[in-house]
Amino acid sequence: MKSGATVILGLVLGGLVACCQANAFSWGWCPTVEVMNDFNITAYFGRWFEILRFENTEFEEGYKCIHADYSARDDGLVNVVNFATHENNGVSRSLEGFAFAPNPKAPAKLEMNLGSSYFIGDFWVLDTDYENFAMVHSCDNYFFFNYQLNWLLSRTQTLETGDVQDALREFEDAGIYVTSFIESDQTGCSEF
Repeated sequence: MKSGATVILGLVLGGLVACCQANAFSWGWCPTVEVMNDFNITAYFGRWFEILRFENTEFEEGYKCIHADYSARDDGLVNVVNFATHENNGVSRSLEGFAFAPNPKAPAKLEMNLGSSYFIGDFWVLDTDYENFAMVHSCDNYFFFNYQLNWLLSRTQTLETGDVQDALREFEDAGIYVTSFIESDQTGCSEF
């Protein structure tokens, strides 16, 4: 009986180690991050292109030219439409959903739902100047580890190297592992 329990415990711990080695998973709780206090969702509306994202963002793997449009809806929610083009066959896809700030006193702590999913995830704006860049964070705790995703977005398909480095320093200061970021492919994209 003891050896069976030891094997099961070993398999569970091995599985946790394997999943935590994936860059979106980390040991411990989500980092405590500061979001913008004076976030203005209306100023955020419009198109944002993905410049950097966390590696192992499964729902984005195999896609390039990723961007999203944000706009007002009649019901007070934020309309969100994500676009992407498959790297191999060039087929484009879009996914529509909505976002909202559950606490009006924390307008940068948005919750987002995309497609027909019932899952609502964090979409926290850490920083933005509304005209050039936006830093977005999402994190959920699971037992002894967390699953987090982070994005650096831009109003254009490229962002100056200095601006990217500044954003990475800001992510790092927030306790986010910047080695987990990969560059998004915005080359060879059709006109939007």
